[in-house]
Amino acid sequence: MIRLLVNNCPVDLSDNFDILISKSIADIKSPETRSSEWTKTVVIPGTRANNKLFGHIFEVEQTIQGTTQFAPDFNPNKKADVVVLLDEVEQLRGFIRLIQINVLDSTDIQYECSLHGQTADLFTTIADRKLNVLSFPEYNHTLSSGNIIDSWDTQIVKNGSPQAFAYGSGYVYAMIDRGYSGLRNITQWEAAWFTPCLYAKTIVDKIFTNAGYSYTNDSFFNSDRFKRLVIPPPNGLTGNSTLLTQRLFKASRATSGQSLDLGTTLIFNNDSTGGNFDNGANYNPTTGQYTAPIGGAYNFLIEFGMQFAVTGYSPLNPPDVFGMFGLYVNGVLKSTATINIDAANQPSSEYIYLTSPSVATGDLIDIRLVQIYDQSNAKNLTNALFSLEMGIGSFMENNQNAFNFAYNETVEFSIFLNSEVKQSEMLMSFVKMFNLYIEPTQDQPKVLRIVPRDDFYNGVNVDWTKKLDYSQPVEIIPMGDLDANPYVFSYKEGADESNKEYQENYQSTYGSRTYKVDNDFVKTEKKIDIIFSPTQIKNYDNGQTNFVLSYVEAQKDGDLRILYYGGTQNNVSWRFYAPFYGVGNFPYVVQRKLPLTIHYDNIANPTFDILFGMPKELGVGAGYKYGNSNLVTNYYYRFITEITNKNSKIVRAYFRITPLDWFNLRFNNLYFFEGQYWRLNKVSDYNPIDEGVYECEFLLAQFIPPATITNKKIGAGTGQGEETEEYGDIYPGGSNPIRPGIRGANVGGSTGSGGGVFTRYDIVQSSDGANNSGLGLRRVNYSMGAEGSVALVCNDFEVTKSNTLYVGNYEMYPNYLSGGAVTTVSANYSATKDDWLIIASTTAGNFTITLPDPTGLSGKTWIIKKPLAGHQVTIDTATAAQIDGSDTHTQTSAHSYDVITTDGVQFYIIAEGH
Repeated sequence: MIRLLVNNCPVDLSDNFDILISKSIADIKSPETRSSEWTKTVVIPGTRANNKLFGHIFEVEQTIQGTTQFAPDFNPNKKADVVVLLDEVEQLRGFIRLIQINVLDSTDIQYECSLHGQTADLFTTIADRKLNVLSFPEYNHTLSSGNIIDSWDTQIVKNGSPQAFAYGSGYVYAMIDRGYSGLRNITQWEAAWFTPCLYAKTIVDKIFTNAGYSYTNDSFFNSDRFKRLVIPPPNGLTGNSTLLTQRLFKASRATSGQSLDLGTTLIFNNDSTGGNFDNGANYNPTTGQYTAPIGGAYNFLIEFGMQFAVTGYSPLNPPDVFGMFGLYVNGVLKSTATINIDAANQPSSEYIYLTSPSVATGDLIDIRLVQIYDQSNAKNLTNALFSLEMGIGSFMENNQNAFNFAYNETVEFSIFLNSEVKQSEMLMSFVKMFNLYIEPTQDQPKVLRIVPRDDFYNGVNVDWTKKLDYSQPVEIIPMGDLDANPYVFSYKEGADESNKEYQENYQSTYGSRTYKVDNDFVKTEKKIDIIFSPTQIKNYDNGQTNFVLSYVEAQKDGDLRILYYGGTQNNVSWRFYAPFYGVGNFPYVVQRKLPLTIHYDNIANPTFDILFGMPKELGVGAGYKYGNSNLVTNYYYRFITEITNKNSKIVRAYFRITPLDWFNLRFNNLYFFEGQYWRLNKVSDYNPIDEGVYECEFLLAQFIPPATITNKKIGAGTGQGEETEEYGDIYPGGSNPIRPGIRGANVGGSTGSGGGVFTRYDIVQSSDGANNSGLGLRRVNYSMGAEGSVALVCNDFEVTKSNTLYVGNYEMYPNYLSGGAVTTVSANYSATKDDWLIIASTTAGNFTITLPDPTGLSGKTWIIKKPLAGHQVTIDTATAAQIDGSDTHTQTSAHSYDVITTDGVQFYIIAEGH
């Protein structure tokens, strides 16, 4: 007996009621585009009970009450729960949709409906919900250095109380360079620079909870890898509008003008009438001081109406006068602004713009006249030499500067994701990133199991050999599951300058991947893209190889981004100024760790990257390890390999399926027939009422070993430009990479500020914007002033001279290749590798010339010439090495000379004479 329950109420069915159910693996791997398991149209008769259930909706004059389902009436715009049972064995659970009503006559009503499984219900529920409706006020907390640092590995604040740190729970403060490195040393940070991020799991949990869903304990959202994903606010966090309004004021000069001397504070004596306001009572119209209600940076605008005149002196030239005004914090000058004063055309009006540095709560700010200068007469004017009056109607107003929350202020998470992106789009981006399959649990349909495809197939082996109906046709389609070539995986194009430059250079997004299939017939490109923009990284060196941050030049760019929190990175040193850098005597604390929030998990030895593929360039430069353990390699390789290799095949055949078989049907099982194991793809038009055979589609199951994960040092024989890696995933060449079209070379740029072309095994630094180059380098530094030099096969070496060639740590040009240096000596002298001809002048008596350690100087030649008679020159060695078997060699005659060469161990006289 078949039963249909809607909203847990039994539905009357006709004697000839028929229902055809289809379910497909596509419903599991593409839930946003499918309707989960679904039925063809079913017809429900208009009985008294059914008409009541559907709220007599067929009556034209009927008005539906309520906006939700069955509260109190049936609402055709809303889903209604449905269960299909056959002999009390569940056949389908999900929701019912009313398609149309057929009124055949006054007593014959039919309801045409379709039934859909539970997975589709989730995406239908959140289909139109935007991210900006999600609220996270439970994580509001005070902005302080302690709360920032604690969020990395100790604790966070939830519902006003400390909660132990856990990956995936709440928030973490990231260090993202949003153009700060252009302002000062990046290793000096203040609280306002940190970016509060929510864990992706926290956001996903909120989406599921609001939709009335949850997921199983073994779901991917509970994995350590997913728990480490964090999402910054796309446009920064913004303070409460009411709170911000309380910081604003506008005051004007009323009733009388103000005479100004040097050092006089500008006083705007009306802040309450005529359009003036002081929302927080922060401005004192008597003293002209503004009390900062909260720490931060403030902008001030003054419309300065004036009457000016020179007095007490006769200008030689028509006066060209400038007035300087200063912004004072607690009586200390912090910033100035200058206006032009047209002395010949008075009265006049000018605008003055002044910006405070970051100030602390309670600081007193005022504006004063600092200087009057007559440029045409090169004269600073004293009070006796000018008169200046600020006129009635002049006004001053302020606006807090752009950064969001000030020190000791409450950071509000009420509106974190201020984005119009839909919740379903974010959820599906995670599905695409990790190739997730989603299916409801059998006994709790609103509890979903969500796992990567390779983990999904963990079911049991089921023998269907006897269920195969050989009387029906069997179709075998080679590579039948292959519907695209190539597969293109990509992040959304980023709006920041680094991403735009990358996109222009490579005609693709940072971290994208094109997976080409060896097939001559399928040519349809399949795009798998997500809503997140990629975030590039940057190494700031500063003597530290581990100071690596995400890099987005703009403080606000509007892009949704996702980063991987690898935990705290040690072996770094930076200063945390609390609350602000460079203001008064605010202290700083030296930190030895930083939160590593970039697109992969570890600087020294990366094991996982959230990009689809390796980028063509990477901001860490040469010498760092980097690997191919990315999204495609980990989550798509085995799937695509299985459906695209030459042994892949699809089988369509007819199988006998009972209601119990249907109830126990699982796509994660392996089905055995025809001597092979198969993965179930689809069952079409199953009818629980009639016993019969039904068309099923299977994919041949093959063992595909995981892709090989390899880490290599960037710029160290990695094959950059030689498409040696599979499917277009090629190791990058460093921060200044090889450009498209160059092949067979391994090229990367300097990790310093200089340019040039380098191939190397480890870090190369080029300073001073110099254009240098080198091959086969390891830990080579080009110091200041080394412009235009070339180093070959050098190790642990510093290049110090300009326009010089070095080979094997030794200078070869201009000295070696041109014969080396010519040096005249008249006293004891230690020869160097750079000497060639040494002229030994004995005018002052006997002396010794000592040859250097020959190690590493094989082939080096010195000529020692004694041009004068009398006295002698002794040639010695700095080590135990000998000269033609002797410890020393002596020159006595005028015009004596010796040509001496070393093999790197001993010295040999090649020629001598006098």
